[in-house]
Amino acid sequence: MTAPVMGKFVHNLEDGKMKVSQIMIEPDTISKDQRLSYALEQLNKKGIERLVVVQDGEVTGILTYADIADRLGVSKVVALSIQRLHVSSAMTDTVITVGPDDDVTEVAQLMIERGMSGCPVVDEDNKLVGVITKVQMSKLVDRFDKIKVSELMTKEDILQVNPVTRLVKARGDMLAAGYSGLPVTDGGRVLGLITERMVADAMARFTVEVPDKHRANQVRQIRVVDAMLQQPPLIGPDESISEAASKMIEANLNTLPVVEKGNRLIGMISATDLTRFVANKFKV
Repeated sequence: MTAPVMGKFVHNLEDGKMKVSQIMIEPDTISKDQRLSYALEQLNKKGIERLVVVQDGEVTGILTYADIADRLGVSKVVALSIQRLHVSSAMTDTVITVGPDDDVTEVAQLMIERGMSGCPVVDEDNKLVGVITKVQMSKLVDRFDKIKVSELMTKEDILQVNPVTRLVKARGDMLAAGYSGLPVTDGGRVLGLITERMVADAMARFTVEVPDKHRANQVRQIRVVDAMLQQPPLIGPDESISEAASKMIEANLNTLPVVEKGNRLIGMISATDLTRFVANKFKV
């Protein structure tokens, strides 16, 4: 599938004419019977956030880093190695799909309302033909270099964690707040970033490296510092949202800390914020 010409498509979207088929991408699929460890390898290898679970060409579920992190964090599962689990044990089997002719603005709004990071795209015969995610939505803000990050970022009640926070607590905080990533700070200064992908990778390593009999006791000893991305890309409040989108996409992240002098945290900008901007037809 050829890459869309974003300038042309953004013009179409502003006129309310863009279809999902114009920006959707090829789906990466997996069987529910595959091992969960293989699924995680595929996510990391391909640099993607989700796999569509299919059977006979039809969508039966979605598997994301969040699903894997949550499954591996369940107390009854901690004693099991990821190599002994299957996709079916972690996938989300209630899936909302969209059609290739659906309006991009409406799909963006659906993502915001339902708290979804992406949707499989199916044709009239319910066959999988693509996927659309907040990454594609974020790419649509490419030409908006006059709108500042400060106009879209989250400024109040910013959830943040310390490097020595237990990883299971950080994941619990993320889940409760509906965030896919959190800034790691010390005294208000950004030291790192922790995301669902990093939690899933850390938990997977833990189930492989730590003997079965010790896992239940040691899982709570994993700290954020053991999993976080150190020195993550940062952005300033006066930089453009197009630059924010570019940095996120280049680093394969869905959120960025917004900082002032001395890397002091003053906000967060995410793919969700950019998708909300698209849903609002490019209006702040």
